[in-house]
Amino acid sequence: MPLPAATIPPEGGPPEDYPVDQTSCQLLGPTALIVQGMMGIVVIASLLFKRQREKPKRPWRIWLFDVSKQIVGQMFVHGVNVFISDVGSHRSAGNACVFYFLNILLDTTIGVALIYLVLHIATWALAEKLMLKGFESGQYGSPPSFKFWIRQAAVYVFALTSMKLLVVALFALWPGIFKLGEWLLSWLGNDDVLQVILYALPL
Repeated sequence: MPLPAATIPPEGGPPEDYPVDQTSCQLLGPTALIVQGMMGIVVIASLLFKRQREKPKRPWRIWLFDVSKQIVGQMFVHGVNVFISDVGSHRSAGNACVFYFLNILLDTTIGVALIYLVLHIATWALAEKLMLKGFESGQYGSPPSFKFWIRQAAVYVFALTSMKLLVVALFALWPGIFKLGEWLLSWLGNDDVLQVILYALPL
């Protein structure tokens, strides 16, 4: 979705109220990729630690089904956030880290409520209204069925997609939010430090 014309610099240079950041961080640069890999290891390690403290513990297969849905969803959202940030920063001559930070901020605040709402409505419509099997979250049948996992993962990704579409719509309707993002990140001058903080935020 194109950003409002107010955020797109005219020919001959960027507008005075939205200067080009010549040191804009690189979300797909070497530092960013290393940090993302490290954060992925931390996430998996934390999930394993939580399993060890579960009482009662879920069977390994059920645990893997539950956790893999979360991992698929987080990978999807992360990829979408990087894409939105990269494309948006090129279209508006902004800092990609500002876009990414705002994505994370919205995802972890109003986005959580939106995901919860869409997920429950979709699950209710499919499992209760249409009486379809395999859509009730965490219920995989006996023995656990991969087909049920696919159905639940698809509903989860649908909820995440709905949330991201609303976030993009908010970006388009409220261009002033980018100024807010720049102000919130203005105290960090080191892009490497900024990238570490950004990728650690969802944890």
